[in-house]
Amino acid sequence: MSVVVVALLVVVALAALLAVGGLLVMDDAQDRLHYTGVATILATVALVAAVVVEVGVSEVAVKALAVGVVVLTSGPVLNHATGRAILTRRHGRPAGDDWKVTG
Repeated sequence: MSVVVVALLVVVALAALLAVGGLLVMDDAQDRLHYTGVATILATVALVAAVVVEVGVSEVAVKALAVGVVVLTSGPVLNHATGRAILTRRHGRPAGDDWKVTG
C-alpha cells in the first residue's frame, strides 16, 4: 500500500471522526445534519480516490467511482429530506410550502 493511499485513508478516518464529534457536540438535530455532510462528501471522495490509486484503472475502480457518484448524489438529498422531516415534526405542515418558524 502506497503512502498516498494511506494518507487518503487517514483523511477518511479524520472526516468520520469529525462528523462523529459534531454529532456528539451539537444539541439540535438540524445542526447535526451539517456534520453528516462532511463525512458524506469528504470521506467518499477520499475513499474513491484511494481505491483508484491502489488498483489503477480497472473494473474495480469504475465500480468504486459509480458507488461514489451514488453516495455523493443521494447524500444531500437525504440530508434535505431529513431536515424537512424534522421541521414537519416540530412545527406541523403549514399551508402551502411556506416555512414560517416561530419561537
